[in-house]
Amino acid sequence: MRKIKSLFKKIFNINLIFILIMANLIIPDVSYAKTLGDLKRELENNINEYNQAQNDKNLTQSQIDSTKASISNATKEIESSQNEIASLTQEIEQLNKDIEEKKQQIKDIMVFYQLSGSSTAYLDYAMGAKTFTDFIYRMAINEQLVAYNDNLVDEYSNMIVSNKEKQVELSNKIEQLEKKQQELSANLDSLGNKLDEIMDLTVDIEDEIKSRREAIEMYEKQYGCKDDDDINECTKGSLPPDTRFWRPLVAGGFSSEFGYRTYYLNGKLTSDFHSGLDLTPGTTDVYATANGVVASIMRQTSCGGNRIYIHHKINGVTYTSGYAHLRSILVNVGDVVTKDTKIAVMGGDPRVETFDKCSTGRHLHFSIAYGLYLSDYTSWNTFVSKMVNPRTLVNFPPRGSRFTSRTIKY
Repeated sequence: MRKIKSLFKKIFNINLIFILIMANLIIPDVSYAKTLGDLKRELENNINEYNQAQNDKNLTQSQIDSTKASISNATKEIESSQNEIASLTQEIEQLNKDIEEKKQQIKDIMVFYQLSGSSTAYLDYAMGAKTFTDFIYRMAINEQLVAYNDNLVDEYSNMIVSNKEKQVELSNKIEQLEKKQQELSANLDSLGNKLDEIMDLTVDIEDEIKSRREAIEMYEKQYGCKDDDDINECTKGSLPPDTRFWRPLVAGGFSSEFGYRTYYLNGKLTSDFHSGLDLTPGTTDVYATANGVVASIMRQTSCGGNRIYIHHKINGVTYTSGYAHLRSILVNVGDVVTKDTKIAVMGGDPRVETFDKCSTGRHLHFSIAYGLYLSDYTSWNTFVSKMVNPRTLVNFPPRGSRFTSRTIKY
């Protein structure tokens, strides 16, 4: 008997542990104690982050401008050096011609002046002088002409050597400048990528700031919340209860599932975690998936385009549903909606929604997360971490299938 009781006790304990584990897996803890003042402080942090991002953007833009100026200066130096090399090449060619002319002149003088073989020419030239002074002068002239031309040849030769050395020096300079140009261009690309990231971050922060301001305004004006009030308490009873989710489209199909995926975006192979379910149009009117309150609207974001987020309470559990890539938005923050409320029209066509860089065709990105975004938590990363596969909460047909109503069971 004791063994039987012990066995039942062990079975009970095992079942209890299993139930607790499954409860945590199926419905995560979404109890929070956040006041309106907490939201305002988080908003202030967001504004500080935005200001820092703006400063980083300005600094990076200044670095880009400076780098572009350096590249331009290097280009000018290269062009100047190339022109100087061309000029030196012409000078060397001319000096070579001058040397040949001087060598010929020296040869002519030496033919006339030479003493080897016969002294007749020299004597004829010397005796041709009418006076002794003229004789001495003629002798000096010959010697000076030869010496002068020899000196010119040496001078020209030295100039050629000097010019060639300068050509080598300029060639090395051009090589260094071209290397510097490459380094500056690589740095410019890096700065450009950094600026793009900062710009994206700035847009994201702007979206969060706007959403938090709208949420704070809604809690203050619509629900009368004070800074010290727990938001869940001061908005208690504001969420219309509901029992289940409906599909947000009357008819449609699927183009991408929840979870990790690899796909082509704008011609580039991309891998990421897909935080929702992409629904393709059978119809394009978008409805609220359940009764709730519109918590946030984001317009023309760089990834997701126009977006709506709605708070829900389904069987006592709170959720936030998200709708992205919208062409038009038909509700406002604070609106109470039902499952029959048309909240938007599907968008996502990159030829129309040109601002939306994360869409390759018309579709609805549909997501669901536990807890109330911008109430229980305000961080976008927290929101994404609490997202679940919509298929676990909404009755969708199997992958590859299509649906033709919002409620028919599959």
